[in-house]
Amino acid sequence: HKEKFIKHLTGPLYFNPKCKKHFHRLYHNTRDCTIPAFYKRCARLLTRLANSPTNNDDK
Repeated sequence: HKEKFIKHLTGPLYFNPKCKKHFHRLYHNTRDCTIPAFYKRCARLLTRLANSPTNNDDK
């Protein structure tokens, strides 16, 4: 359920391979991404990570 809900909020996101560790840590370990009530905050965090300057280096 979490993945579908977050994809619905954020749309498709691209993560640079350099950001995979950050994504994994955020998605699986933060309170925002593990408790359904906070999924909107999780979506915002993931969107910010996807749009961060380090993520866009290779584009």
